[in-house]
This record gives sequence, structure tokens and C-alpha cells, in this order.
Amino acid sequence: MAGGSEWISGRSVLVTGATGGLGLETARELARMGAQVVLGARNTARGAGVVEEIRRGGGRAELLEMDFLSFASVRRASENWEGRPLDVLVNNAGIVVRDRLLTEDGHERTWQTNFLSHFLLTRLLLPSLKAAPSPRIVNVSSDAHRAGRMVWDNLELERGYRGLRAYSNTKLAQVLFTGELARRERGVAVNALHPGAIATGIWRAAPAFARWVIG
Repeated sequence: MAGGSEWISGRSVLVTGATGGLGLETARELARMGAQVVLGARNTARGAGVVEEIRRGGGRAELLEMDFLSFASVRRASENWEGRPLDVLVNNAGIVVRDRLLTEDGHERTWQTNFLSHFLLTRLLLPSLKAAPSPRIVNVSSDAHRAGRMVWDNLELERGYRGLRAYSNTKLAQVLFTGELARRERGVAVNALHPGAIATGIWRAAPAFARWVIG
């Protein structure tokens, strides 16, 4: 981020998927830089442990429960945040799964977790972001978006499902969403990034050849 630690110090930052992998390291580093870090987490026990770790190190952190497999959970999280400005939203949470299964909301799990729930959370938190002096949204995407393809009558891969294909499509959707949101919300800085090839827990369900390449 432009301005580095001087800019981020004292700002409120919500990081989704913050109990492991890239999200955890992002939360730790932002806290080290002086941000008030809010950890969006499904596993509250793990989330509480990370909050305690950050606080022991002198950082500021709190937990906001959210499960991206449930739109109701995302809405509750946004309601719990209501009335507070939010400086930065880091949409990081993501999954890769082998089999096509549906969420309680009737959507394919990867599509809902990686894209739909982030879309919903972002829209619900826009008033809080706009209440901040220079709000930013960071969508953690992937170079895998280059392999994605938006087939509008088969977005959730009812036909031809493959885990990596589903993942690539969600990352392409994130990039498209980023561009359109930046166009519509001129007062909010919106960016997508590729963090690089990182061996995180997200790849547990990926095929062996993919895990070998990432690792």
C-alpha cells in the first residue's frame, strides 16, 4: 500500500480468512505496522487464538465471526460492524475443492466462498468504507484468473466441474468485479492482486500435480 506503515498506522483493516496462510500473515504484518486489525474468521477458536497472539505482541486485533459458506453469516458480520468506519477491506478468504457440492444457499462452494460472499460483504460494508477518509478494498486474486472463463449459462459449473477450473473462474470474477467496482465507486481505491505461488492450506484439496507445482 502507498504510504506503508505511516499510512496504515491507526487504520481499521478487516482481513477475511485471517486464521491461516496468507490471511494470517497479512493480519500479523498489518498489526505490526500499527493497524487495528479485524480478523474475519469462521473458526472462532482459532480466530481468538490469533487475536491473543497479536495482542501479546503489542498489536491491536479483534475477531469478527463470518462463514463464507453462509450468506446469513456474512450479513450478521456486516450488521455487527454497522456504524463504524472501515479504512481497508482485504478480501482474502478462499478455497479449492475437488467435488462439486452446494452450500446451504444453493450455490457451488467455491463460487460462493471465493466470489459471491466477498461480493456481498463488500456491498454491505460500502457505507462503512465510505465513512473513512481514504478507503481501500484489496481483492486477493490469482494469476489463475487467466485460465478462467465466464460461461454465463454455466457459471457454477453444473456441467464439466473441475476444482481448479472452478477456482480459476472465481478469480476471474474477482478481477472483473474489481474493475467494475473501481469504475462505479470513484471515492474508494479498489485493487486486485496476485500474491505469487504460495504453498498455503488452500491447496490441500488440489490435485497432486498442482500441489507439487505450488510447493
